[in-house]
Amino acid sequence: FPGCEDKGTDKEKSECSRTKLLEYIYGNLKYPAIARENGIEGQVVLQFVVERDGSITDINVVRDIGGGCGEAAVNVINGMNKMGNKWVPGKQRGRPVRVLFTLPVKFVIASS
Repeated sequence: FPGCEDKGTDKEKSECSRTKLLEYIYGNLKYPAIARENGIEGQVVLQFVVERDGSITDINVVRDIGGGCGEAAVNVINGMNKMGNKWVPGKQRGRPVRVLFTLPVKFVIASS
């Protein structure tokens, strides 16, 4: 995920990008009203491809909990292509390659 290229070790980059990815998702995710009204909670699992140029394609809902949650998660992932920075693509033998990414997104209704 973009924003961690200046970190030192691979482990630091990995932890930084995981944190920034979660911040992005939960900062932009809109809990569907119908899911909230029906008390639908759980985990949606998405898969997508990070292309050689860092763009996101082939978004697929692997597991959906209903109530529009899968669609809401897909919308957030689609929004990554509109960000100013793109993902840093995976590399194999020094060349950028397509990488399949699996991402769980949790939906929990916050109690007040």
